[in-house]
Amino acid sequence: MGHRTRATGDHILDLHIHSICSVDGGSSILEFGRRAEAQGLVEIGFCEHVDLDPRDEGFDYLDLAHYDRAMAEARSAIHGVHLRQGVEITYQTGLESRLATWLAGHSWDYVIASVHLVDYADGWVLVSEPGSVTTYFATHTQEEAYRPYFEELLRAARSGLGDLLGHLDLVKRYGVEQYGPFVPSAFEEEIRAVLRAAIMSGTGLEINTSGWRQAPGECYPALTILHWYRELGGEVVTVGSDAHHCDQLAAGIVTALDLIRAAGFRAVATFEERRLRWLDL
Repeated sequence: MGHRTRATGDHILDLHIHSICSVDGGSSILEFGRRAEAQGLVEIGFCEHVDLDPRDEGFDYLDLAHYDRAMAEARSAIHGVHLRQGVEITYQTGLESRLATWLAGHSWDYVIASVHLVDYADGWVLVSEPGSVTTYFATHTQEEAYRPYFEELLRAARSGLGDLLGHLDLVKRYGVEQYGPFVPSAFEEEIRAVLRAAIMSGTGLEINTSGWRQAPGECYPALTILHWYRELGGEVVTVGSDAHHCDQLAAGIVTALDLIRAAGFRAVATFEERRLRWLDL
């Protein structure tokens, strides 16, 4: 099951951080590292955006040489905090081979596979952007809008491209503004299929705390979904703040760890060179 480490305190780790190496990041890797030291975190992980669709604002933005230099600089200056280097890939049907080739070109500590786009009309729509409220959700029923997202997420889970599935029910971020609170049971069959596929492919889940700072007012995924994952035999779960500025580092992590404990998990996952490690709670 991987190497196990006992960690102390509530602020154990944060594995979903975007620095200025991502198109939407606002703080440097070194700034995040220094903040992590001040907060007493054991480990933090950077998962800079990888977007292979030319219509995405992050397309071709990530400079790997700069990312490597920034990581090396921070690691030489920061002591007492493990700094992990990863990426968050935007999964899209039809791009699996390109994504696999891209990932193979570098050594990563971990990879988060996320769905940010849904096939809509004659192109893909970013369901995680404010404009999707009018361009996507307002023109679909809740079932028409949410179901394709979970179908795409199922393909992402089956692909095995990621070590983790990112913010599993992200589609609710702006969907709640159109339809009201997200009710997982309305899509239980689809979500359980995603969870089973993730377990089969060895892909874990992240509890992404950014939902508490956004319209849903709850984490991604909802606690109900975390319980389903546990019931189905899922074991690999971790936490991430989705911080884009160092002021957001570890936001909500204490609450997320409480939820993970309440769901029956006794450790959270982390990764080194794509090998699973455990931090006991």
